[in-house]
Amino acid sequence: MSDDTEKSGLSLQSGDSFLDLVEEYYHVPVLALVLGFMFWVRARSWENFMVNGQVVFSGNDPWYHYRQVVYTVNHWPKTMPFDPWTGFPTGVSVGQFGTLFDQLIATAALIIGLGNPSQQTIALAVVFAPPVFGTLVAIPTYFIGKRIAGRFGGVTAAVLLAFLPGTFLQRSLAGFADHNIAEPLFQATAVLGILVALTVATRDRPVWEQVADRDFAALRSVIGWSALAGIATALYLWVWPPGVLLLGIFGAYMTVQLVADYYQGRSPDHVAFVGTVSMAVTGVLLLLPLSQSGFSATRFSLLQPFMAFATAIGSVFLAWLARQWDSRDVDRGFYPVAVIGLLALGVVLVRFLAPGLYNLIASNLLRFIGFSAGAEYRTIAEAQPFLSLAERYRQVTRAGAIALYYGLTFFTAALAGAIMLWSPLLRSSSPRKVGVGAVSIVVIGVIAMFTGILPAIAGFLGIDSTFLGLLLVGGLLFVSLLLADISAEKRMLLVWAVFITAAAFTQIRFNYYLAVPVAVFNGYLVMRVFHFVDFGETTDQVKDVEWSQVIAVVLVFLIILVPLAGAFQIGGAPVSNVVQSSSGNNPGSGIQGWDPMLDWMQNNTPAEGTYGGANNADKMDYYGTYQKPADGDFDYPKGAYGVMSWWDYGHWITVEGERIPVANPFQQHATFAANYLLAPNETAANNVLQQHGGPQEQTRYVAVDWQMVTLGSKFGAPTVFYNANESISRSDFYTPIYQQQNQSITRQLGNLRSQRYYQSQMVRLYRYHGSAVQPQPIVVDWDQTRTTETGFTYRVYQQDGQNDSLYKTNFRSMQEARSFVQNDSTSQIGGVGRYPSEYVPALNHYRLVGLSTQQAPTAQIFRGERLSNLPMWAKTFERVPGAKIHGTAPANTTVTASVTMQALQLGPNATFEYTQRAQTGPDGEFTMTLPYSTTGYENWGTAKGYTNVSVRATGPYQFSAGRSLNISSGEIYTYTTNASVTEAHVIGENTSTIQVDLEKQTVGQIGTGQSGSDSGNTSSSGALVTNETTTDDTDSDSTDTSETTTSSPATYDYEPTLARAD
Repeated sequence: MSDDTEKSGLSLQSGDSFLDLVEEYYHVPVLALVLGFMFWVRARSWENFMVNGQVVFSGNDPWYHYRQVVYTVNHWPKTMPFDPWTGFPTGVSVGQFGTLFDQLIATAALIIGLGNPSQQTIALAVVFAPPVFGTLVAIPTYFIGKRIAGRFGGVTAAVLLAFLPGTFLQRSLAGFADHNIAEPLFQATAVLGILVALTVATRDRPVWEQVADRDFAALRSVIGWSALAGIATALYLWVWPPGVLLLGIFGAYMTVQLVADYYQGRSPDHVAFVGTVSMAVTGVLLLLPLSQSGFSATRFSLLQPFMAFATAIGSVFLAWLARQWDSRDVDRGFYPVAVIGLLALGVVLVRFLAPGLYNLIASNLLRFIGFSAGAEYRTIAEAQPFLSLAERYRQVTRAGAIALYYGLTFFTAALAGAIMLWSPLLRSSSPRKVGVGAVSIVVIGVIAMFTGILPAIAGFLGIDSTFLGLLLVGGLLFVSLLLADISAEKRMLLVWAVFITAAAFTQIRFNYYLAVPVAVFNGYLVMRVFHFVDFGETTDQVKDVEWSQVIAVVLVFLIILVPLAGAFQIGGAPVSNVVQSSSGNNPGSGIQGWDPMLDWMQNNTPAEGTYGGANNADKMDYYGTYQKPADGDFDYPKGAYGVMSWWDYGHWITVEGERIPVANPFQQHATFAANYLLAPNETAANNVLQQHGGPQEQTRYVAVDWQMVTLGSKFGAPTVFYNANESISRSDFYTPIYQQQNQSITRQLGNLRSQRYYQSQMVRLYRYHGSAVQPQPIVVDWDQTRTTETGFTYRVYQQDGQNDSLYKTNFRSMQEARSFVQNDSTSQIGGVGRYPSEYVPALNHYRLVGLSTQQAPTAQIFRGERLSNLPMWAKTFERVPGAKIHGTAPANTTVTASVTMQALQLGPNATFEYTQRAQTGPDGEFTMTLPYSTTGYENWGTAKGYTNVSVRATGPYQFSAGRSLNISSGEIYTYTTNASVTEAHVIGENTSTIQVDLEKQTVGQIGTGQSGSDSGNTSSSGALVTNETTTDDTDSDSTDTSETTTSSPATYDYEPTLARAD
């Protein structure tokens, strides 16, 4: 019996020990599982980034980070001080790249590669960097959650972070190697450091007398933790120099906390120690990478240390002011008023004494937390306002847009924040505090739920609604934070969460920051629920819980986690869990569409510094070290050149093409690029290029892809930056057409393009390869043109009968089509697909030289195997002097030069026709400048500083001057000849003029006619011809016979299916 009892006692003791062990260390295996799960989710698709044995990245910025990492590997630990390989013709020094983020990846690559990593090892290190950084974010998240909600709250926060989809997940997936995902890791670590320092300061209660007495032993702990917080903050800014917002957050927090401490009867000295020491350390460390003497928010400059030192000095000042208040026995209630007044005075002084600094700070505040975005930032997908998702998905509400990224966790986090801030006020015995809490909840709740109220009030008052909202909400939050009796840590978290929420709603990309506060506050909410239902924290307490308590806790977890674990739709927008979202992670079709062309560019265009036979390749070392010029404008050697394209593609051109783009994703030279790409004629386009760079700094190539000329894709972006002579917007290029049925708009049928669209330089390049294009007898016939109150204009079409169509193609000639349009004010010739409304002349100085072998996703294909104008993903054009042509033909007629070109990369059927026209004078002479050569390709190539042309002529140029009829003899004849144009003539190595004389050639006979002197015959061009009539092949009433069929439309471009008019 005694043995059984002893055995039983041992068993119970063993069981209790096990439960105690679980209670003490359960978080360790849970966190290990969380970290493992997070890394697996983020890295599981890494093999998708190995394409044909080459590592390919996702997006744009990762490519430039890869370049910076390779440089740092070669020059460890140094980073690139200046880069002339982008931003032609100036080069660029970009502080957001070549930072601690790239140094850490380079260090990892060196370790993995045992000091000598291969290019593939470096590339793979870049691929895996986002999953590593993203996974590590769970660690500071856990510790922050633990500080305010206990160990279980911290674990809950980490688990929740692992299941959050949206931007935080997207930026931490393999292949998307951007500093974005390192930012929340280092920012959360900095915040954690401040929280620990605040706890120590609250415990040790340091005062300035200890400094005067040199009692550093008592101050060692608070100084040490504050210094570590300062180091962590500096590391964050070393990762991302534009992160000055965090310094602003710390400054705002110190102001609120110190005012609240003094107002509530506590000494502000304790927290002021943290602010002074931490920000002083941060300021000193931020002086180390200082790269310029001015102020800049986008790179290392005086702004970063200035903000840090300002916070440190401000902390000292507020503590000093409180002591002055006490010494003069002034009512504490006036202290907050005095601080607000001093801050306002400081803003006014800076505004007038340092207007540049004021404008820099003010503009960046609006850019980061202004809840709106300027037109230029709206062209950047990641910089659009968060709630613009509701506009992207038509049936998604604003709440639904938030749920797409957070499920219900954002709303539960907001609830937790409200409980943390306002429950102390509502439970207070002070009527004033209760009133402030109640009013704040009601006002902020009404503003959030009824979004139309604030604009209505602002309109009535005649002020900006965003300003009014910031004033109301900011004021209520400030007063609430001032009065609430909460710990310094909680007040810090609330201030941080408020600013980060504002940033996330201003720019959608900053949601990767918001994920951490959302997870932490949900952990806090779970803790509050535990306490509310008296669930208990120790194993002994847990044994005594009732089922109702268990059910309450389970319900909370279900509300928080279930929406993140399932897959569903919100208003037609799909919502996936993290496993599903990560399963299809890949580089994307964009870079894979461009890659074949960029490979061609690297191998078939002259190396930088060698164009035109120059011998300066050694002055353009691809991974060389270049010092920033004093004026920021790099002096490029002869033979260096730029590649024009839209800024989205700049990094791809630098890294994959190893050529120098004019514009890049820094938005450098974005206006320059827009003015060129949307130029209304060739002269205007060339003038743009000539106005930028010196005589030997020339842009030689232009790269255009299908998205740049596609409405609804990238075409609209350059219209925002365009600032040339004319003022334009998207509506100047196209207007949408909607279908109406039974008095209601049902769907968009397409877009009606204006002639200005077809005249744009990039459209003439991609769609027509610089060839002349005539309008066709195709009419778009709608019913009404409407304009909304906001000025938005659109067309409305209502089908009238089964055989009625928006697109009418039954005209036998242009004259018949024009007659129809003249009598119908709601119709237009062309403006759909590749068909312009008016004649588009040929380009004289641009030729297609290479292209991608990847088809555009909506490629149009002719019958048989012939491609319709080579609808490949991207195309490269060369800017050339062109061959000078002088010729003779009948007087006052139009001469047409045409040549068939073949894209060798695509095979024998990949051909198109280049056509150019010129008018002869009274003497029968004409001139042309032809950009395409027909012979001599083998004599000129990269070895001699020119292009290995991959688009070559199948034969000589055909010159013709229409058809003529001799009425007397019935003879039909034309003037025609052939001529070859050498490559040397086109590239300017041979400057002689090619002589072309058109000769008469009989092409048919229609019988004998009577002639008479009283019946003078004229050509269609208006020239009098004795006993002859001439049919000019540029007659706009004739149908272009260069193509015998038309292609089916691309659905993305809303092009109609057109049948050729007989």
